[in-house]
Amino acid sequence: MKDVISKAVALGIGLGITGKEKAEQVAKEAQKKLGLTQKESTAFVNSMIKKGEVVRKDLEKQVNSIVKEAVDRLIPVSRKEFEDLKASMASKKKAKKR
Repeated sequence: MKDVISKAVALGIGLGITGKEKAEQVAKEAQKKLGLTQKESTAFVNSMIKKGEVVRKDLEKQVNSIVKEAVDRLIPVSRKEFEDLKASMASKKKAKKR
């Protein structure tokens, strides 16, 4: 059972990546190999696509978080903070000249 679940998750991720044509091909293969009706195989493939999309979105969030942390470490000051500091220094410089 664990093996089937692992394969189903892998299938879901793969289907999310390969697209509709591949999903239709997998549905036909599932019909033949597992003895499913067309409706059952389509429902199975759609379920795996949805699970693959959830996994993809979760992975994307994790990657974005890791990238943001890395950028924050490499560039500790944001562009806005830099521009604000630059404007503040310019105004102090003007005030000092008076």
